[in-house]
Amino acid sequence: MSTVTLYSFLFSLVGVLFIGISVPLIQGRVPPNRYYGFRTPKTLSNPDVWYRANHISGIDLFIAGALITVSSLTMMLLAQRWRPNQVATTLLVVMVFSLVGVAWHGFVVLKRL
Repeated sequence: MSTVTLYSFLFSLVGVLFIGISVPLIQGRVPPNRYYGFRTPKTLSNPDVWYRANHISGIDLFIAGALITVSSLTMMLLAQRWRPNQVATTLLVVMVFSLVGVAWHGFVVLKRL
């Protein structure tokens, strides 16, 4: 197994993990708590705000996880001639920007609730 394949596979697992974490949030199965979900003073103080904010953030996290997974699998197929550090850096940038987007959108939505 090449290093590029290994990096791509590991990042795709991270994307699948994000998808798995997002599903209970989308379904509203996570009650307000200090460990899991979009936790802010506003969401923790009002269950209605908690469930609405976490539903939207869960959808965003699902999309980010899917984007990370698809990017990783694309790299596995198309970037075998790249240097491993280029692949890792590219996938890390995709992951960081995706997660920053999830957090940013969560705060935008939270202002409206």
